[in-house]
Amino acid sequence: MAQAQSNWLDLFRGENGLRVAVLSGGVGLHAVNVFIGSTLLPSVVEDIGGLDLFAWNTTLFIVASIVASIFAATRPFGIGPRAYYVLGTLAFAIGSLACGAAPSMPVMLIGRMVQGFGAGMLVAMTHAMIRVVFAPALWPRAMALISGVWGVATLIGPAAGGVFAEYGLWRWAFWVLVPFAGLLGLLAFRVIPARGDEKGAARVPVIQITMLISAVLLASVASFAAVTNLTLALQLVALAIAAFVSLAVAEKRTGTHLFPTGTFSMSSRLSPLFAAMLLMQFAMTADIFVPLFLQRIHGQPPLLAGYMVALIAMGWTIASLITSGWTGARAERLLGLSPAIMGLSMIATGFALSRVNPGADWLVLAPVVISLLVMGFGIGAVWPHLMTRVLHAAPEGEKDRTAAAITMVQLFSSGFGAAIAGVLVNILGVVTASEPAEFAPAALWLMVIFGVIPLIAAPFAVVAGRRTPVAQPGLAE
Repeated sequence: MAQAQSNWLDLFRGENGLRVAVLSGGVGLHAVNVFIGSTLLPSVVEDIGGLDLFAWNTTLFIVASIVASIFAATRPFGIGPRAYYVLGTLAFAIGSLACGAAPSMPVMLIGRMVQGFGAGMLVAMTHAMIRVVFAPALWPRAMALISGVWGVATLIGPAAGGVFAEYGLWRWAFWVLVPFAGLLGLLAFRVIPARGDEKGAARVPVIQITMLISAVLLASVASFAAVTNLTLALQLVALAIAAFVSLAVAEKRTGTHLFPTGTFSMSSRLSPLFAAMLLMQFAMTADIFVPLFLQRIHGQPPLLAGYMVALIAMGWTIASLITSGWTGARAERLLGLSPAIMGLSMIATGFALSRVNPGADWLVLAPVVISLLVMGFGIGAVWPHLMTRVLHAAPEGEKDRTAAAITMVQLFSSGFGAAIAGVLVNILGVVTASEPAEFAPAALWLMVIFGVIPLIAAPFAVVAGRRTPVAQPGLAE
């Protein structure tokens, strides 16, 4: 059958428009919350304390999201996609209410866990439903549009978080998300199918789930232990790595799987795709400490610090929208070049960010701004291509599990990366630092060390492109 090239209008024609609104809205809630959180956390710490638990806000949010994405992959109890999505909006709303009412950091962490569970449900179902509600020709553009949601979040999240922080009303930044979650839950009844096209798992892979969550939690405890006991912290990191290895072994030796077939086989099409995504997302988690460094080293207020970090997502969005339609040789070149751009820009960010600037001189800040934007551009240019290739490489009968695995890989690498970043900055003395110069070594070495990781991801991305080529996007006439 003849093929006609797809375009952006195809993604919004007919029922597709409402589908885009609901699916992008779920990711949007998650994205806005991320930017609100990253902008607000320094102010939250000033109000209710808990600097030593700073990284746990991200880690526990991610752990809860991983648990939710596991439900998307296994579909226990006969829960359909629509009910799953609505439950996600409800959990997100309850968690947001708890965060806004938190009198202390431990209570805040509980709220973040509930929030994270809801966000994990929404994001996991978004990836799964893209395959179901859109034609394959529209997958790259749908993935790019989901990335574009982060660009909108760069305008809303830091503005909301920064303004509320400036006026000492940080609690309301969480509460304003509640009605949006409720509206999204109502619209889901129109868009999300009650039943999927694949059955859920007959048995829950308990061993793999336990190992996955243990790896993130062990690394998180290590970030806390690094403040007082470096030896214990390193031992916990080693145990976390061992837990992940045990997960891979269990996936290959047991008959019950959490991830799609081939995830841990170096000869498969999925393994280099997931490896590249895991490494790049792991590296990106270093940005959770950038607002802290901008405020403490460069004297920036919360609002401006939040907007500067949002440049990463802005670059990600711009690159995704520009390159999502690229195919053939151009797309394959992106797979190797983009991770290298990301890694080198992270290293440049470390050097620029660590330059002590108590006077908030914008000539000193300009290199930080540029490098953050380029960092986002580097990962954004390749991300829709990696995710689209994952959907194309999904084994027959495991397409829902594969789509959910995208979310699990992203969330696991984010949680593990946040924990390792916490270990590193605690080793480098952030908890005890008070003067700008005392924060500078942590800013430099965090970004430099994490900047090497995307350079390692580049060969995996190249191999992934060769094993899973994607034809010119088209729509059947």
